[in-house]
Amino acid sequence: MMRHDIGQARIRVPDRITKGDVIIVNAIVSHPMDTGFFRTKDGDPIPAYFINEVHVEYGGEEIAHFEWTSGISRDPLVSFTVKADREAPLAMTWKDNKGGVFKQSVNIAFTSA
Repeated sequence: MMRHDIGQARIRVPDRITKGDVIIVNAIVSHPMDTGFFRTKDGDPIPAYFINEVHVEYGGEEIAHFEWTSGISRDPLVSFTVKADREAPLAMTWKDNKGGVFKQSVNIAFTSA
């Protein structure tokens, strides 16, 4: 069965951020992350289909790059910390082994006192 939510992504950052805070970023993307080691109920092999690259940019500057394998679980979640030193977009790009590219971004904005 084909999933229709592949590539839907969410990024969460704290609601209240002040300049200089080290914040936790949680991001999740919907993806089957098929390993290529399983078969359908009819015995047909399920080809490998997984995200193999994740890029993170903050204010247009790359701050992280992850290389994943088929060993990552379905609908993978990634968490990392960022020092919020400027108000700017935080953008993530996920690429899979079939050429799919999925993007999502969130604005890092400071709360006023």
